[in-house]
Amino acid sequence: MKGFTFNVKTFVSTLLIVVLAFITAGNAQRGVKDPVDANEVRIMSFNIRYSEFVKRIGAVPKQIGEYMPDSVGLQECTYDWYNTLQVLLPEYGIVALGRDTGDISENCGEMSAILYRADKYKLADSGHFWISETPDKISNGWDGACNRICTWVILENIETGKQYAHVNCHLDHVGDTARAEGAKLVAQKVLSFDMPTVLTGDFNFSKGCDEYNSVIALGLKDSQDIATETMDGKTYHGYNGGTSGKPIDYVFVNSKITSVSKYQIIRDKINFSYVSDHYPVYADMVIE
Repeated sequence: MKGFTFNVKTFVSTLLIVVLAFITAGNAQRGVKDPVDANEVRIMSFNIRYSEFVKRIGAVPKQIGEYMPDSVGLQECTYDWYNTLQVLLPEYGIVALGRDTGDISENCGEMSAILYRADKYKLADSGHFWISETPDKISNGWDGACNRICTWVILENIETGKQYAHVNCHLDHVGDTARAEGAKLVAQKVLSFDMPTVLTGDFNFSKGCDEYNSVIALGLKDSQDIATETMDGKTYHGYNGGTSGKPIDYVFVNSKITSVSKYQIIRDKINFSYVSDHYPVYADMVIE
């Protein structure tokens, strides 16, 4: 056929997704680990890693499905992950945009995607901005190594009408100024919402550092610190596991969220392997 190009990578990825979809068909009522209370919402942050996609294609959606967050902020969500998660987590809607092209396509780059339970919420509003001095256009901020994008949504509970905003980001791993200024930029976006708002992300800085303290100084709270039931330890482990260290992945909340019952770092393995080089984290809270 004239103009037809066969992409082996795309074909293999699509085939794997289809096979896994058949395997997981009818599993919407999967058992949930540590079910959240009926009056609370569960917010997760999860860097799912862009590489080693094929060997982890089923494990990432399985781990998300096992804990059933109301919404989850993803980092390093590629085009392959975007397509896979829609098929293997059909109960979730997804909002995303590629940081390199401003669209959703094979070469769009990382998406700071947000998954949300479409059976429980309707999408009231959403948007994206680049973490840079020019947030309205594709751009690399300050001394950053690459483009960085932030995605936000407003979710409305279908039954109660209650709304909350979820902002999700991945800050630069190289530029000190990019991290410091990026942290302020995304925190200010959170503060612009006049409703309960959460901020998730891989911030690439440790708890207690200057950049972290600047987020707290602006008025956000770390769910790890205010949760009734909480835990300590690192969130990046490089597939090596372990607990000793400080987190770089966070679930922050604004002043309209005052009741957080639990903060958890998920250290589960699936098929004897860690699902990503980061542990996912979640917080259970009341949205009023």
